[in-house]
Amino acid sequence: MPLPALAEMQPVPVDGDETFLPGFTCLPPASGTSAPITCEAVISQVLPPFRFDLFWEMDEAAGERAITRIAIRQQDGAEPFQVIENVDSRTFPDIENNGFEVIDLNFDGDFDFRLLAQTTAGPNVLYRNWLWSPRDQRFETSGILDEIVSPEFDPDTQEITSRWRSSAAEGGVDIYMWDEGVPVIIHRETDRYSERGCTRIFYDRIEGKLEQTGEGKCN
Repeated sequence: MPLPALAEMQPVPVDGDETFLPGFTCLPPASGTSAPITCEAVISQVLPPFRFDLFWEMDEAAGERAITRIAIRQQDGAEPFQVIENVDSRTFPDIENNGFEVIDLNFDGDFDFRLLAQTTAGPNVLYRNWLWSPRDQRFETSGILDEIVSPEFDPDTQEITSRWRSSAAEGGVDIYMWDEGVPVIIHRETDRYSERGCTRIFYDRIEGKLEQTGEGKCN
């Protein structure tokens, strides 16, 4: 069964090339089979579409689908140009494609991809992230990005926003920016709850360190 046409995806404006249409479509395996999840994606203005085969197995005891391997090839290529092992993505089967998503994670104009790391009922969501390397023509894992909770990516400000909760009495928001290929936290707001109410504490990056810069009431 063919994947939905890439041409049907909604365009994302890219300066200098109005024909660039990043995005992806996925085809889950037929019910009752162990065939891979197959996704096709456009990640670049200059590269052909890629095909991602997500190989998986069921952990019956946990009731989870674990992605064991990802084979990536050009859409019409006979052999993969990259195979990723030790994927470490485990979710309940009702989560489509283990959360596979194509997105520009480092704001360099080439799109990258990620998977959910695990199923969670709480607000702290972790992903497994791979960045496209134009130099090496392959995807590279980003361990530091993997550690950022519930990241949201804003291409306009080129900031990563992480909304997290450490306990019922404390949560907050972290803001990151990329610095020489590494996401660096530049601002934090922490809400702390007590019998007296909620206090918001502000932190900013000063001379390479996150320093407390103020506090006030929570909004």
